[in-house]
Amino acid sequence: MNRACLRRALPLALIACLTLWAGWPGFFELPPSRFVLPPHPVAAQAEETPRLESTLINPPDPLSVHAASIAALPDGRLFAVWFGGLREGSMDVKIYAADNQNGAWSPQRVLATTAQTTADTGRFVRKLGNPVAFVTPQGELWVVYVSVALGGWATSQLNLITSPDLGKSWRPARRLITAPFLNLSTLVKGYPVFFENGDTGLPVYFELGGKQGELLILSPQGDVRRVTRMDYGSRSLQPIVMAETPARAVALLRDSDDRPPHRVWRTETTDAGRRWSPLAQTDLPNPNSALAALRLEDGKLLAVANDVENERLRLSLLVSADDGWHWRVLHRFEDKEDFLQQSPDAAAFRTRLTEDIQTLGRAPDPAEIIRNVERNLCKPRCGWRYDYPYLIRAADGDFHLVYTWNGSFIRHLRFNRAWLEEKL
Repeated sequence: MNRACLRRALPLALIACLTLWAGWPGFFELPPSRFVLPPHPVAAQAEETPRLESTLINPPDPLSVHAASIAALPDGRLFAVWFGGLREGSMDVKIYAADNQNGAWSPQRVLATTAQTTADTGRFVRKLGNPVAFVTPQGELWVVYVSVALGGWATSQLNLITSPDLGKSWRPARRLITAPFLNLSTLVKGYPVFFENGDTGLPVYFELGGKQGELLILSPQGDVRRVTRMDYGSRSLQPIVMAETPARAVALLRDSDDRPPHRVWRTETTDAGRRWSPLAQTDLPNPNSALAALRLEDGKLLAVANDVENERLRLSLLVSADDGWHWRVLHRFEDKEDFLQQSPDAAAFRTRLTEDIQTLGRAPDPAEIIRNVERNLCKPRCGWRYDYPYLIRAADGDFHLVYTWNGSFIRHLRFNRAWLEEKL
């Protein structure tokens, strides 16, 4: 193309880009709205006995599972989703779901596939990733999940499926348009916040050419209203947002910075998520791994995290009394930090794994558990991995934690306020 043609083409291209940008809903400033604070759970009975219960949610097929989330439904059930397949990123990955009623998990069922997502959205989908489930202020059950057509996670898009009857039936999947141009590189991990006008604020993150946390604002109909950046660098992922007042919230973010020390990042907003303060490091170690957190009724923050700088060998329950700056360990759900500098041989690994299985509660056959874990984590040296926690509190006051257990199963832990009070 000669210079004259180029000079004529550039203004036209600029006008086309500006037209596209202006036509995107996120271009326009939203009217102010305020956070809806989570309701206080039902007060526990004074004679309540401390309880910590464990189970594995999924069967041994598929061999690899990851990135679970859990939602407490208005009818008292729990609803969990995760992805599973031969391995993370493989083309056979599906989104799975299960329900828990009266303490027992239902058989898993397939919630979304690449083929169905392709058919629903009219866009080719090659692989699936992180799902997040939640109940909207309007009482619908929504699941947002990641899909990729070409490339890796940095070229991902988000999809939304909704259920008007709390999981009995589902509307077709549709793409969320989170950017006005290529609509690439938005992923999801955290639990949402909600607004007084009925909108949902979904914590998401961006990975293409940089890594930043964002807050995606969705209308009650599931349309994208706006995306607000929480960072403008390349160092943060997977925000967790916790409202304190209708205008103020604190967010914690995974550290993706190559430079030590590796610590959880913190930011806050005083205008209900429209603007965020510059990121600052807390004293909570983070090995570039997802964390979970929520705010207690007394204002303290409760978190579950891999509180080491390397690997994901430990998963701890922690508390902060100063809004997320400093953290104290309450309990170790998993701890193999003594193997940080050494890998066990196959025999020692199997012996320790067999001991661990005794603590899991309701679970598949031990031989099937060992088979899956060795297949996923002995490559060739064996190790342990506990990651991607997701923490909620139900209306009855109980806490529910799900996380990936050794790359092979989704573990569900349920504990009550009395158990937590003993740790506090």
